[in-house]
Amino acid sequence: MPLLRVRGLRLPERGALIRALEVFELYDDLDFEDALTVARMEALGIEELLSYDRGFDVVSGIRRVEP
Repeated sequence: MPLLRVRGLRLPERGALIRALEVFELYDDLDFEDALTVARMEALGIEELLSYDRGFDVVSGIRRVEP
């Protein structure tokens, strides 16, 4: 994660990437793409997700609904 904090390195959504890495480390059931989804949901204040992926069920603050 220190690489993402390098001064002068320009990354869109740096905060979301850092949060996604934190989420990825916390939840074994999520791959990085799912962790990035959770990070963006948190940033946008979204609490509900339409998905068949049961990995999201372990994330507090996120409610998964099957379509």
